[in-house]
Amino acid sequence: MSQNEMKETAQEIAAGLKRLGPDRVVALSVHVSKSLIEELEIKANKLVAQLESAS
Repeated sequence: MSQNEMKETAQEIAAGLKRLGPDRVVALSVHVSKSLIEELEIKANKLVAQLESAS
Protein backbone atom coordinates (compact mmCIF):
# COMPACT_ATOMS: atom_id res chain seq x y z
CA MET A 1 0.00 0.00 0.00
CA SER A 2 1.48 3.34 -1.03
CA GLN A 3 1.51 6.53 1.00
CA ASN A 4 -1.37 7.87 -1.10
CA GLU A 5 -3.44 4.74 -0.50
CA MET A 6 -2.78 4.91 3.24
CA LYS A 7 -3.76 8.58 3.27
CA GLU A 8 -6.94 7.81 1.32
CA THR A 9 -7.84 5.01 3.74
CA ALA A 10 -7.29 7.33 6.72
CA GLN A 11 -9.52 9.95 5.07
CA GLU A 12 -12.23 7.32 4.49
CA ILE A 13 -12.07 6.36 8.16
CA ALA A 14 -12.32 10.01 9.20
CA ALA A 15 -15.31 10.56 6.90
CA GLY A 16 -17.03 7.48 8.29
CA LEU A 17 -16.45 8.60 11.86
CA LYS A 18 -17.88 12.01 10.99
CA ARG A 19 -21.04 10.25 9.76
CA LEU A 20 -21.33 8.63 13.20
CA GLY A 21 -20.44 11.75 15.19
CA PRO A 22 -22.65 14.30 16.93
CA ASP A 23 -22.37 16.82 14.06
CA ARG A 24 -23.95 14.50 11.49
CA VAL A 25 -26.80 15.85 9.37
CA VAL A 26 -29.02 12.76 9.49
CA ALA A 27 -29.25 10.08 12.17
CA LEU A 28 -28.36 6.65 10.83
CA SER A 29 -30.41 3.54 11.52
CA VAL A 30 -28.94 0.97 13.87
CA HIS A 31 -28.36 -1.40 10.96
CA VAL A 32 -26.51 1.23 8.92
CA SER A 33 -24.50 2.33 11.95
CA LYS A 34 -23.39 -1.23 12.71
CA SER A 35 -22.48 -1.81 9.07
CA LEU A 36 -20.46 1.41 8.94
CA ILE A 37 -18.65 0.56 12.19
CA GLU A 38 -17.75 -2.87 10.81
CA GLU A 39 -16.47 -1.31 7.57
CA LEU A 40 -14.40 1.28 9.47
CA GLU A 41 -12.93 -1.40 11.74
CA ILE A 42 -11.78 -3.40 8.71
CA LYS A 43 -10.22 -0.31 7.12
CA ALA A 44 -8.51 0.71 10.36
CA ASN A 45 -7.05 -2.78 10.88
CA LYS A 46 -5.82 -2.84 7.28
CA LEU A 47 -4.20 0.58 7.70
CA VAL A 48 -2.51 -0.43 10.97
CA ALA A 49 -1.13 -3.59 9.36
CA GLN A 50 0.25 -1.61 6.44
CA LEU A 51 1.85 0.98 8.73
CA GLU A 52 3.44 -1.77 10.82
CA SER A 53 4.87 -3.49 7.76
CA ALA A 54 6.21 -0.16 6.44
CA SER A 55 8.18 0.42 9.66
